[in-house]
Amino acid sequence: MKREIIFKYFLFFSAIFLLNSCDESDDSVIEEVVNWKEKTRIAFTPVEDKETFIWYHDLLTNQDYWGNDEVEINMSLKSNVSAENFSKVDFYLTVEEKDGYNYTAPFNTNGKMIGSVNVPESGEFTYSIKADDAYALYLNDFKNSRTNVLAREGDIFLLYYVITAKDGTTLDSRQSTKVGNRFGMKVRVEDYAPPVWEGTFDFEWIVVSGGAETWGGVYVGKTGSVNITHLGNQVYSMSNVLWDYYYGTAGKLYFDFLDGETYVEGTRSEHWTISNINGPSMDIEFWYTYSDAYDETGTVRFTRTDGIDWPSNIYSRPR
Repeated sequence: MKREIIFKYFLFFSAIFLLNSCDESDDSVIEEVVNWKEKTRIAFTPVEDKETFIWYHDLLTNQDYWGNDEVEINMSLKSNVSAENFSKVDFYLTVEEKDGYNYTAPFNTNGKMIGSVNVPESGEFTYSIKADDAYALYLNDFKNSRTNVLAREGDIFLLYYVITAKDGTTLDSRQSTKVGNRFGMKVRVEDYAPPVWEGTFDFEWIVVSGGAETWGGVYVGKTGSVNITHLGNQVYSMSNVLWDYYYGTAGKLYFDFLDGETYVEGTRSEHWTISNINGPSMDIEFWYTYSDAYDETGTVRFTRTDGIDWPSNIYSRPR
């Protein structure tokens, strides 16, 4: 009999304990949901080479255009509650213009809406912003004229977010002074030297010496094409710096963009002499280690295939 009474008491107090535990757990979950704004943010990871807008002034054509016209950001919604509790994120842009709109404090952080996304279950997503769309938002607010040149040195865009939970509550990062509440994009304005010698080019042998025909395997009227690769900083590589000449070697081509000087370096002292620049074509005479001893010289007519003319200042000189 005593055992039965003791067992009943055990079941009674166990039930009370379990009920209290469940209430405490539920209260904890409810408290987390209520306080989600204190522990929620968006982490920004920009895609490489798309961290900000880049505006080029082309040194070859003197034209202005976008070098990179799209910012792309991988985003992760970090929170103490799961992503399924959120419905969407709205994005707002503000802009600072040196010596102009919104450049001195206090800044206007209200911004203008640029777009929104629905929050996926993973809480991970990518968001992109087109430069023309960003500038269009503030085209009538800039103090400096954007009629001829759209982007200017000192332009800074700031991306803010407003997170909306499924219960309708929101977290507005524009109301926070923390650096992590926004993503900054300082527009880069750069002089751009295009890779003039990169691409596929056609050539035709128009002058060939007796030794060149004998030893080099070329003749007047022979044609071909060559690919030139830009290695960076106006340094290029060629599989044969004498086009298809039998004794030519692989090497590099160097180009001084502002001055126009061009020269090649192979393993047999290859040298170019550039002349007769005419739109997309030029004549290039070569000589190399065996030229004097074996009467090996020749000239090719070197022609661009991209529809662009050669810069008029290109030249070569003995090195």
